[in-house]
Amino acid sequence: MGYSSRIPPAGPGRVRAAILSLVLGGAAAFAVHSALDRLDLGPDAQVVRASNASLSAQDARLDTAQSDLAAALEERPPALPPIPDYPPVVIPRIPAPQVVRVVYADVQVQQGKKGKKYEKQREAEKKRREQQREAEQKRREERREAEKKRREEQKKH
Repeated sequence: MGYSSRIPPAGPGRVRAAILSLVLGGAAAFAVHSALDRLDLGPDAQVVRASNASLSAQDARLDTAQSDLAAALEERPPALPPIPDYPPVVIPRIPAPQVVRVVYADVQVQQGKKGKKYEKQREAEKKRREQQREAEQKRREERREAEKKRREEQKKH
């Protein structure tokens, strides 16, 4: 099997790739052009030249600023005002609050009655469960006996 010399038709994927590459190329060219304009790196870039007179004037201004700073450092700051004498502060002692326990007798009596009532209910519930277990066990035994009878009758036939 050989390779076909025919070029495959341009599908939607190839068209999109071509459009995307053209857009990215244009964006890159625009970025380079704007950077050159902004930075003045093109052929007509201006060279800044300073004269000796302007440099010496700037140097003189820096020297005066430096001498002013040195003079300000040598001056002593003004003395602080004296600390006033205040009378000593007395903090009063406050006793801790007392803890008071309040017990209501009626509530304790009702709770005691309530506890006995629940104990009676619990005992009744226990008895009821025991009766249910016994009834369930009795039903199981009756089923077993009925199953035995049925098997015996099947053996006879």
